Order: sequence, then structure tokens, then C-alpha cells
Amino acid sequence: MTETNFNEDRRWWRESVIYQIYVRSFADASGDGIGDLNGIRSRIPYLVDLGVDAIWLTPFYPSPQIDTGYDISDFCDVDPQYGSLSDFDALLEKAHAAGLKVIIDLVPNHSSDQHVWFQAALKAAAGSPERDRYLFREGKGEDGELPPNDWQAIFGGPAWQRITEPDGTSGQWYLHLFAREQPDFNWRNQEVRSYFEGVLHFWLDRGVDGFRIDVAHGLIKDSALPDVGDDKAELLEYKPQPMWDQEEVHDIYRDWHRILAEYPGDRMAVPRPGYSPPLERRDMFEAMNSRKTLILIFSAASGMPKNCIESLILRSLQLKK
Repeated sequence: MTETNFNEDRRWWRESVIYQIYVRSFADASGDGIGDLNGIRSRIPYLVDLGVDAIWLTPFYPSPQIDTGYDISDFCDVDPQYGSLSDFDALLEKAHAAGLKVIIDLVPNHSSDQHVWFQAALKAAAGSPERDRYLFREGKGEDGELPPNDWQAIFGGPAWQRITEPDGTSGQWYLHLFAREQPDFNWRNQEVRSYFEGVLHFWLDRGVDGFRIDVAHGLIKDSALPDVGDDKAELLEYKPQPMWDQEEVHDIYRDWHRILAEYPGDRMAVPRPGYSPPLERRDMFEAMNSRKTLILIFSAASGMPKNCIESLILRSLQLKK
């Protein structure tokens, strides 16, 4: 496999002005006080007049809204308060007709606890295929009353929640690096990987131009789930920790890169890792690029505080045999 030559019309993402839209508050077409997709569609001329090249939509999927839509209960639909899939298609069509690209948020690290998979896991037995889609573990202590390790959630408190088993007894614990209503997926489970490949295809088939990948560095955890002591997980500062930046993460994005490359129009994805990687990690990314696996581009403004987020741009390479 070799990379085809770059040309200007395939590099839209390099210099585009991208306008982030928080769907809930941007524009309300229905008059119910909540922003929606039709409201965004009605503002396309305004966005064009601003001179932007692309719009990035924050999560609009069905969600209980515990974390402003980043707790997703269905990755292949639209929350009714924002509209419907037909409304999304109409927005996409109008944006493209106006020359705008459309990027959507994707949150693969976790789901809502209302996702059909997690609800099935709660009803299933320990060790079942349903539970293996998430990170369920037995607790420590004489009766399993203590969490499996000492990890803390980004939103505060322990990163583990104990469940009540179907028979009414206290049971296993599940990992949630964010809110307890956001259980982390088990990305070593092939069913999870296949599911999200299907999610990518679902939206790419509809015509989206790219994805912003939330918590991109957190999908794979150290399989030993070691204690971290006082070294609390920090989302916006790089520290070698067992919940972030494991080597297997890059295998996932190589697979995603191949999916993006199947589509015309230079589809792309932007991982949001949440920290500025150290120089040794950048060297690794450059080596990966030299092997034509993917491209990661770092962008940092002069004088930016060291804890600020740098952009990692995962590009869809156009490959040929």
C-alpha cells in the first residue's frame, strides 16, 4: 500500500476555519427554548457570511443529558429534542450546498448508563458477554465491598460504581472515568470495536465530512488496572498513567483510518486527547507517519501555557495498492 500524492482540494482540513456549534443553545427553530438542527440549518447563510469553512456539531444523539450530551444512549440517532435523522440530512445537504463541511462529535470512551448494552449488562450475570462490553470487575475486601483499584473519576469521587445484581445482592463494580452514569467501554472486546466501526460507517454514509473524537487517548486501559496512589488522573495534563495513552489505542485509529480512506472527499477525524504529549510520544507519532499508517499533526500557539490542549489531527490517507 502506498500513499497517493497530496493535492490542494484534498487538504480542506489543513487551513479551514471551523466553527463549533453547541446544538442546544445555537438556534431554536421549534420555539421550545432548546436549540435544534433545523435552527442550525436556518443559520447556514449567516455562517457562510462569517467566512467559516466547516461547522463542528457537539453531541446531538439521544442522551439523558447528565453530561450535556456526552452521555450517549444511541450513537446512530438524533435526540428528539434536537430533531430527527431527516432533519440532520437536511442540515447536511444545505451545508454542503453552501460549501460548508460538517464535523460531528463522537464519544467512544463511554456510553450513557441508559444505553441498551449497559442495561443488558446489568441484567446479565458476572462474566457474561453482555458485561464484557464494559469494564466490570470484582471488588476488593472480604465481601468485595471495596473498589477494584484507587482510580478517581475526572468529575470527582471514585471511578468505580458497585451494582446490585439481578438477585438483589451487592455485586461487581464498573469503571467510569467521568460520571457514574457514563460507564467505560471495554475496547479490548471485538464487539465494541465492530460496533463503533458500524457507527463510523453510519454517519459517513450519510455524508458527514469528519469526526471530533472525545477522550481519544482513553479507550484502552492498562489491563492490570494498577493503583495510582496520590497520582490522580488529570484530563488536561500529560502524566504517564494506566488509563491514558496505551499503545493499543493506535491500533484502533489505524483501523478507523482505513475506514475513512474508503470514502471520497478526504474524510477526516480530530482526536481530542486532552493533553500535550511529550516529545518522546511525538517522535513515535512521526515514526508512525513515516510508515504511512496515519498522520498526526501538532499545532500549538506561541506562548501557550504548557497545560493547554494541543490539537492532534488524524487524517484519512488516500491509500492504493
